Amino acid sequence: MQVEENSKSRPLSLSVMDFCESTSDIFARVFEYAQEGISITNPQGEIIYVNPAFTQTTGYTLAEALGKNPRILKSGRHAQQFYTSMWGDLAVKGQWQGEIWNRRKNGEIYPEWLNIHAVRHGELGLTHYVAIFRDITEDMRIRQEVELAGRIQKRILRSDFANEKLTMKSIFLPYQHLSGDYYDYRWDERNQIFKGFLFDVMGHGVVTALQVSALRVLFRQVVGRQIPLAEKVEWMNQEAIGILPEDSFAAATLFEIDLAQGKLAYVMAGINHFLLFSAEGGSGVKALSQPGTFLGITEHAEFEEHECLVRSGDGLIFLTDGFYDLIQAKEYPIQGQGIKDVMSWLDSLAKGKELTDDATALGFILGEKGG
Repeated sequence: MQVEENSKSRPLSLSVMDFCESTSDIFARVFEYAQEGISITNPQGEIIYVNPAFTQTTGYTLAEALGKNPRILKSGRHAQQFYTSMWGDLAVKGQWQGEIWNRRKNGEIYPEWLNIHAVRHGELGLTHYVAIFRDITEDMRIRQEVELAGRIQKRILRSDFANEKLTMKSIFLPYQHLSGDYYDYRWDERNQIFKGFLFDVMGHGVVTALQVSALRVLFRQVVGRQIPLAEKVEWMNQEAIGILPEDSFAAATLFEIDLAQGKLAYVMAGINHFLLFSAEGGSGVKALSQPGTFLGITEHAEFEEHECLVRSGDGLIFLTDGFYDLIQAKEYPIQGQGIKDVMSWLDSLAKGKELTDDATALGFILGEKGG
């Protein structure tokens, strides 16, 4: 932190005991043993106390810091506007917090999370500034790795699909860099069947993303087998029990769009809803629901395959709870809407930063007439 110097300085404390003279011993111990760095200045910006964690992080001892302005830590990475905004918050709110780059005594620049509080005492008004900080170098390294992993996760997603008979558009929105949602598909050109899945694994973060990747491998192992769709899901459930810990589970939908026969087959396993648009009748999009057990809960789970007819001009949206819950919460009028309209609205939710969970949607239109 940086404090403006003032020619009228108050006397400096010479030791931590002088500073704590009017403070109980327990509070002095808190300062001494705190893992966060702490510095205290008088209203003129002169350091009157730093704790051992301050010294460990910055390299400046109490003797070296006394009487100095905290600008000795200034890294040079921030424009003056950054400090102007900081002091504006301190003047108005009495507090500021945020990430800041500072410089250690040896010249090394490092990131820290800094909290500054203006201390006021009755008629005396402003008496001190207290700064509490911690080095977040390791936190930032982990965050950068998670962000990189999130970019990799997006890159290995299958791209959108389109031919003269079927178009698929995807929306994939991780809530925090890495997503517990995922999808994959296989296009059977010979038989004109689009085979896909949509997963939603409980939780967030690296562990969840790893579980999603493992489930994707299971899908690729089973998708080409010549067995009923429900049996594919039952096999995946058996394998998922060994992948997902006891306190975790995965929601899923597996589906096959058979263009040659005009048929949609699907199995619900925790994602128990999807949206259907029928070109015939002009009733718009409607939500269809079917019960289904989550993957990874019990090896005795049974799954049921469902079918419905689809034709050119019809549309489908498979989506995770991140989107479906918002449709319900906002009472979005899907009736009377087309597939493109609903997908456009879902896409706009990301720009409005209204999501509170990972959210994924796969929108399909059959033929050239789809809504």
